[in-house]
Amino acid sequence: MPASSSAAIVPLALRRTPLADHLAAFLTKLTADSRSKHTISAYQRDLARVFETLESLQPALTVADVTPSLLDQALSAPAIVNTARGQRSAASLHRLKAAMKAFFAWATETGLVVENPARNIRLKRLPRKPPAFLTLAEKRALLKELKGRTTARDRRDRVMIEVLLGTGVRLGELVGLDVEDIDLDAKHLRVRAKGGAIQVKFIKSDLRTLLRGYLNERRRQAMPACQALFLSNRETRISDRQVAHRLAHWLRKAGIDKPLSPHGLRHTFATHLYDATNDLLIVQRALGHRDISTTEIYTHLIDGRLEEALERL
Repeated sequence: MPASSSAAIVPLALRRTPLADHLAAFLTKLTADSRSKHTISAYQRDLARVFETLESLQPALTVADVTPSLLDQALSAPAIVNTARGQRSAASLHRLKAAMKAFFAWATETGLVVENPARNIRLKRLPRKPPAFLTLAEKRALLKELKGRTTARDRRDRVMIEVLLGTGVRLGELVGLDVEDIDLDAKHLRVRAKGGAIQVKFIKSDLRTLLRGYLNERRRQAMPACQALFLSNRETRISDRQVAHRLAHWLRKAGIDKPLSPHGLRHTFATHLYDATNDLLIVQRALGHRDISTTEIYTHLIDGRLEEALERL
């Protein structure tokens, strides 16, 4: 049998392909599965760090050579346990281990390894911190600062922030909105949620009025080639970073000294919805959570009410 034919039938697990090539293939799989770009970026950084550590422990390493013992050595190596600023946080280590488990599960399914070397890695449940959010007074101050603004950029910012506060959509979902995703007659907007699923969000009356004016203004202008609902100054789809930058700008203008990301507006939406309804199932449906345990973080409000009641005794 010619050598070229023989090479063609060598099992995939025996091919000595650099780890970096497998990492690229894994990231391509995540992209095909519609995983968020933030997840893909984090997995890329974490796995690259793990692979570098593994290769320092055993040069010329292939994915088929990785053993549970070798992974344990890598996880205890200074390059993994520590960062330039000190010891790595529990949350960072948890994410790194999750990335390793996901990669080697994929490697096992695709035949790169015969037995999953990450099978014994345990992920401990991390304690949840109460989410950062705007109080009702802070929310009112922010919206007051945004009202009455006359420039096109300021009006765009107001609509972006009110959509986040009024629907609870994620930042990536907001940035991904197109003009055609807004149906004011049906009182909803359509978002592409995690995993590529399409979700419909209700638009309350005052937000519909705001969106109607914004869309009318867009239609009076020469429509740009990009049909994104929110455009940058270059008439391209606005980026996550630009939204975060504009929110920070308006928080400063409103005198709110609180480091809050756009995701904090989603927490604000959920917190105030739970405060108004005291119904966790409604909050779960509004946020599109699959598991109610994810929504339970908003029950921190109950503790707040208890403290206030005790203070009044």
